[in-house]
Amino acid sequence: MISKWAAAVAVFPVVMLPFSATAAPAAAQAGVIRYAVQKSCEKGRACPALRLVRADGSARTLGDTSSDEGAVPVAVSADGRRVAYFRKKDRRLVVRGADGRARAVGGVRQPRNEAGVDETRLLLSPDGGKLAYVPNDGEHRVRVFDTATGRKAGTLPAASGAWTVGFSGDGGEVLLVRGYDVREAVVADLRGRTLRRVVPPQVVGANLPVDGAEGKVAALAADGRRLAVYVPGDDPGVLVYDVASGAQVTRVPLPAGVVPVAATWTGADEVTVRAERAGLVTTVAVDVAAGTARTVSTYRAPRSGRVYHAGG
Repeated sequence: MISKWAAAVAVFPVVMLPFSATAAPAAAQAGVIRYAVQKSCEKGRACPALRLVRADGSARTLGDTSSDEGAVPVAVSADGRRVAYFRKKDRRLVVRGADGRARAVGGVRQPRNEAGVDETRLLLSPDGGKLAYVPNDGEHRVRVFDTATGRKAGTLPAASGAWTVGFSGDGGEVLLVRGYDVREAVVADLRGRTLRRVVPPQVVGANLPVDGAEGKVAALAADGRRLAVYVPGDDPGVLVYDVASGAQVTRVPLPAGVVPVAATWTGADEVTVRAERAGLVTTVAVDVAAGTARTVSTYRAPRSGRVYHAGG
């Protein structure tokens, strides 16, 4: 018996291209960060500085990010143009752009306690224009900043039990998930006003990411309606659900062996997912309009240290 996913593949074939054929021209990759890596710290010594590895293979070390307080949060935007981190000299939260300039964001400073630093989260919008600071301070308030000006763009109200997933494709909304056994998808604007909220069908809800749930990824489109989730099982792939109408828009199979650990809307009808297997990182672009998927890049992740990939 041919599954509905197999039938979909027959109509919309999955195109697998080698890395050399899909790599962007060197000029287009110049300055684009593929990932940041923080090498492990040795007891009694300051941690090594953060190293930025670009898509063209070059690398740069940021000397103002080393810390002797254990792991600190770092975020790299999906387009690889901005990186957010806490600056060593004054403990300020900063965002460094492609021009090399580090801009302080609001009045946020690195928490003093090591556990609080480790659990604090930084989330950048796909183009790096917005930054969400998700502190581990017990108040559960998420502050959103404009990275171009460093000014606060809004605050999401305290909501115990809500998990901040990330920004929409254009950075105009934020996706949150409430609940655990029964999960609710919430779309809020940057000032914390709820735009849409829905308890989706189980195939969607069970695969929404929440704190402590491994292997769950989701992303919100720029229209603030289409929600993409990874659905595992016998026929794994990306499912797109409309949170406004409650309808399933499409379901696109992924190449064999691709199990996403992150997802981002990178176009009006494109979701890019990242998968990792045995140290090999693969990014796949899913065209939800055409129903196709193609490999964009493959690369080896560092064997040691903490790695922060573009797009989370």
